[in-house]
This record gives sequence, structure tokens and C-alpha cells, in this order.
Amino acid sequence: MKPVIKDFNCFAAADLYALYQDVYSSSDGMSETLEDKYPCLDDFTADVAALERLPGAIALAVELAGRPVAYLTIRPRSQARLRHTADLNMGVAHAVRGQGLGSLILQAALERASASAELEILYLMVRADNEPAIRLYKKMGFEVVAVLSRDTKIGDAYFDGLLMRKFVER
Repeated sequence: MKPVIKDFNCFAAADLYALYQDVYSSSDGMSETLEDKYPCLDDFTADVAALERLPGAIALAVELAGRPVAYLTIRPRSQARLRHTADLNMGVAHAVRGQGLGSLILQAALERASASAELEILYLMVRADNEPAIRLYKKMGFEVVAVLSRDTKIGDAYFDGLLMRKFVER
């Protein structure tokens, strides 16, 4: 079956939340746990609704075999002097990693961002040891602008973070 990129509003919130649960439970690369970010489905649903109200916001998912298997959000910043910037967050379900779905959804999101009058700069954070993600981001034109030493702590282990940026192409 061929993957299809759709807006979040094409999916049931519970299906998207299940995707987030899969991504967060199968990767320790996130700087926060799902329980920190979205303790329950209602919190997730409220945040998605708030995101979708922001001018320039993008919320996409890849559908495969009738269910969402990858997600990507671009959340514009609300501060007046930062509204031209946005934060990108994405994840791919454990069972379908390495199949090019991250590249597919990121390319689609960048095309939408290029068509948006609001978005000029995209930022993302990635752990410095997440080499597949870093390769993808660099391939898509993101550059490292800062290394955040010991940014994330899991148990007794520290991990560096990378702040990456891409200027939106018109």
C-alpha cells in the first residue's frame, strides 16, 4: 500500500495519540516523555486544536494501511517579534522506521512552509547521537546552529542536543 500524506484533521485524535505513544515509547531520543507533554488524550486533543488555530501552522501525518504511522508539526511562535519563526517536531512509528517516511513527510511540510507567508525560519532540536535524523535534516537543508552540551539527562547519562535551523525557501 502506498503512503499518503494527510492533515491531522483527517484522523481520529485517538489514532494520532496512539502514534505519539508508539514514537515516544520506542525512542529515548525525545527530551520529554509523552506523559510530560500529553498526560492524556484530552490534553493532546486540546494542543492539536490550539496548534491548528495558529496562522502558518502545519500538522501532517502519513497514512499507511488506513492508519497514521508518521507525524510532523510546525508550530509558529506566538511572540510578536518571533512570529516569523516556528518549531518543527516529527516522529515515525517504530515498525516503519527506515522506509523513507520521514523524508516523505518532511518534504511535504517544507513545500507547505514555502507557500506560507507567515513562516520564514524553522527550528528543531535533535539529540546529537540520533544520526539518522541528523542526516535527514541536513539532506533537507537544515544546519546546526548550536550544540547544547548535556542537554538531556536519562538516568545517569547525559546527551548533547543540536539546535538546527532552516530558512524557508520561496
